[in-house]
Amino acid sequence: MIHSAQHAASYYAASSAPHPDYSFLQGERSADVCIVGGGYSGLNTAIELAERGLSVILLEARKLGWGASGRNGGQLIRGVGHGLEQFLPVIGEEGVRSMKLMGLEAVQIVRERVEKHAIACDLTWGYCDLANKPAELLGFAEDAEELRSLGYAHELRLVGKDDIHSVVGADCYVGGLIDMGSGHLHPLNLALGEAAVASSLGVKLFEQSEVTRIDYGPEVQVHTAQGRVRAKTLVLCCNAYLNGLNRELGGKVLPAGSYIIATEPLGEERARTLLPQNMAVCDQRVA
Repeated sequence: MIHSAQHAASYYAASSAPHPDYSFLQGERSADVCIVGGGYSGLNTAIELAERGLSVILLEARKLGWGASGRNGGQLIRGVGHGLEQFLPVIGEEGVRSMKLMGLEAVQIVRERVEKHAIACDLTWGYCDLANKPAELLGFAEDAEELRSLGYAHELRLVGKDDIHSVVGADCYVGGLIDMGSGHLHPLNLALGEAAVASSLGVKLFEQSEVTRIDYGPEVQVHTAQGRVRAKTLVLCCNAYLNGLNRELGGKVLPAGSYIIATEPLGEERARTLLPQNMAVCDQRVA
């Protein structure tokens, strides 16, 4: 089922909100912009362009939200990763600072879009970085200080070993950093909600419309098995599923595995024992 034409069998698919099936591309169409890929990148690019008055056609090889956008862990967390200082020789201090600010802005964009369009995706605020060792807790204190220096307006609070049980029902953590500007949501319902927003703005969405060839020239021509799109601009938002559409871009994509599991229903009482405040949590044991 992982590579079927339908959404992968998962908790997310089983609990997804009612949503339409979009038709596949037939015949020839034209637009200002053609987007290939119906995940977060493609859908939000479509929304931004449509809001600016451009005509947009989006082609998805399978179902909207079929890839990582509909299968991820559902954690909405600030930042773009650790160790950005390694890019100082390339982009300088201002470049690194800009990247860090983008990592904060990204969460705000999701917040505003969900609230503006009333996307039902179970968005819940509250996240805690969990420390396995005292040194990690010291690092969290430095992280909080840096976030405040960047103008981060949301509550940040360090908790020690005596209080960590108010966040997570486990004995292996020595503390954590609570961030009320991050949280968790239903990732597939977010993607489906964004698709509905895009459609309401006039974006033409097509599912089961795998791109087979792209012809470049004064205008781009994007071919599928039963149709073709002519556009002034092409945006590829395929993540790991480029499938040879663009060799230059494909050479910059590396495979990375991420695995999600779901428990059987725990019941409210047991769930609250594990996560008393219903926060997203993450420890530091990264492979």
